[in-house]
Parts: sequence; structure tokens; C-alpha cells
Amino acid sequence: MSDIQRDGNLWILNNLYGIKTFPPGGEYKNLAKAVLICAKGDGVLAPEERNWLVGRAACYGNQDAYEFAKTYQADEDLLEVLAQDPILDKNLRRIIIYVAIQTCAADGEYHPDERAQIHKMAKSIGIEEEVVNQIEEFCLEEAKMREKRIALMFPEGIPY
Repeated sequence: MSDIQRDGNLWILNNLYGIKTFPPGGEYKNLAKAVLICAKGDGVLAPEERNWLVGRAACYGNQDAYEFAKTYQADEDLLEVLAQDPILDKNLRRIIIYVAIQTCAADGEYHPDERAQIHKMAKSIGIEEEVVNQIEEFCLEEAKMREKRIALMFPEGIPY
């Protein structure tokens, strides 16, 4: 990884989560699988959902997850995928819920069936339902703040 990639990745981690050093390396293919399976919880993996996760993987310079997320069909059973490999260390499990919610909502709808998949995943990885509810609420607030920021920066509409 180049210095610019490393610095950019650390900036994103610090800006989003307050993380100042890289977490332990991990297999992000199963993370991508789980997130995309949740996004397909409503029966459709929308291009916006896939592209959101692909873009995130690109920002982090994760070539394997990037390439994988571009084509994965998300037809596997969520619990079987989660059982294949422990998803993230215990300190990062809430982040997978956060990323899954953002991915599911990337098409403009957080469908009840997607939500059910996320709650199923959370239970499987030991995240309490109340915590998932809080993360969901935060994601909704964050989406509203994004809209407000964009409207404030570009009062005449996005020019680019």
C-alpha cells in the first residue's frame, strides 16, 4: 500500500470512527457477503446498494472486497456465511451493522426485510437488539444531515 493510500485510509478510519491505527487484518470477503445478503433481504440487490459497498471497498483500497462485491449475487444463507468465518473482531462488530444499514438504505429505502436480515446478523454476532436500533436511528439521522449539508453547500443544486 502506498503512503497516500495508507494516509487516506487512516484519515477515513479516524474521521468516521476515531480509529487512529489500522485494526488487525481480516478477511473482508465474508463481511462483503453478509452485507450484500442483508441488502438483498427484500429480494433485490439494487445497483445503488451494490455500488455503495463497492465504493466503500475502493475508498479503503481493499482490492479483494472491491472485486468480489462487484459480482457477488448474495444468494447464500446469511447464517451459513456468518458461521464460515468469524466476522471481524469483537471491537468492529458494530461497524458491520452500521455498514450493512448504510448499504441497505443506499437505494433510498431501508426495507423491513433488509432490517430483519440485519437484526438476524446482529443476533448471530452478539450485538443486542437495542444497540442495532440505536445504530439504525443514527444512520437515519446521518442521512438527514447529509441532505442538509448538500443543500447548504449547493443551494442551487449539485453542479457536478
